[in-house]
Amino acid sequence: MDSGASRRSVRDLDTETESSDSGEDQSPGDTGDPGGTGDPGGTGGPGDTTPRRRGGRGKPRSRASLSLETIIDAAISTLDTVGAEKVTLRGLAAELQSGVASLYWYASGKDELMAIVADELLGRALEEASALEESGMTRPSTFADFPDPEPDTRTSDSTGEGLVQIRRLVLCLFIQMIEHRWLAGQLIKAGPDEQNSLTYWERIGQALQKMELNVTTQFHASLAVVNYASGMGAEVSQGAINREAAVDAEAEFAEQVDHWSSFSPEQFPFVHSVLEEFQNFDDKSEFVAGLDLLLSGIERQTWG
Repeated sequence: MDSGASRRSVRDLDTETESSDSGEDQSPGDTGDPGGTGDPGGTGGPGDTTPRRRGGRGKPRSRASLSLETIIDAAISTLDTVGAEKVTLRGLAAELQSGVASLYWYASGKDELMAIVADELLGRALEEASALEESGMTRPSTFADFPDPEPDTRTSDSTGEGLVQIRRLVLCLFIQMIEHRWLAGQLIKAGPDEQNSLTYWERIGQALQKMELNVTTQFHASLAVVNYASGMGAEVSQGAINREAAVDAEAEFAEQVDHWSSFSPEQFPFVHSVLEEFQNFDDKSEFVAGLDLLLSGIERQTWG
């Protein structure tokens, strides 16, 4: 797939919404569609934005212009405000001053809408990575203080290029996960069925194909990178949420470090040896350090 077309297509489509809807966060097929088949209508493949049509029930219908892009933007804003657990389709529809049926036009329920929204943000990360590459930048400006590791003399130019591409792409995704704390958890739940999820994995894989690695190693390395990004992103995101909810986050963290220091140095020598490291501890440095260690391990695999 062309990396320049990585972002999920959102088309302005006029939606038909029923003047009376149930207001429940469930699929239209579960609310008594004709014939009881539960089929909401058009069900295209990944990336298809064709509206889902419900079977006619002879009720009056009204016309309303509500694009997928509008729904996505509203969903992102709501998710950022209240979090994934508290979002409901009924609440989102109220925010949009529309009926719940208008959301079912694009998604069968909350889970699918969440997948669409997460895929949109992943698309933005892909777009940023492409723009940075075109401008000759190896990393986002947010990570200006984290220079790229110098490749070993045994590392080929093509491998070095692939490592830079992976690092840049993962850092662009991390920015999205920091801005939208719920995103990493959603990416962990999602499979590579959405357009940008598959494109993200593909671009990681293409970077690995530039390296002196066999196909099996490329496969395992691609999964390691993808899972590190979402897994560590979720850990960092949850930590940030906990700190925001804390009355005094710094005091609580200092108390935690003091608690660790109270344990026996003989029994926990490593823990005691790293306590001072927490003085320079922050989310970005933690994420980048782990990513660079992972990429260093992949680099070493190319030396034969």
